[in-house]
Amino acid sequence: MKRWLTLCILTIAAGVAAVQTQARSVWDGVYTEEQAARGERVSAAQCARCHGQTLTGAEAAPGLVGDSFNANWEGVPLGDLFERIRVSMPLDSPGTLSRQQNADVIAYVLKLGKRPAGAVELPPDVAALGQITYLSNRP
Repeated sequence: MKRWLTLCILTIAAGVAAVQTQARSVWDGVYTEEQAARGERVSAAQCARCHGQTLTGAEAAPGLVGDSFNANWEGVPLGDLFERIRVSMPLDSPGTLSRQQNADVIAYVLKLGKRPAGAVELPPDVAALGQITYLSNRP
């Protein structure tokens, strides 16, 4: 009886752990509208001068929305995008944005790309963002 009970508990625990670690994508409402609004303000001040006002690209930098962006980031964890922004942007002063500002900018990029908002903000944490995959199309 004890073995059976132990087996049941372990099975339930494994099921809960599997559900908690299920892969999420940018289509799962991984940012909030408020966070995207903050990201829009950061973008206007820091990103637009190179990427354009609507982040569709300019002479100095590629677009952060659209087919080219989607192709470059398809299937890539958001943690990779976060790190790319963190270490290389803005181009004239890399690494000057806070981790929160980086996450906010990603939220704004997701909003521009028509990904749905949710109830919880994107965390400013590369490991947590590594659990969220960028997908161009809704699964």
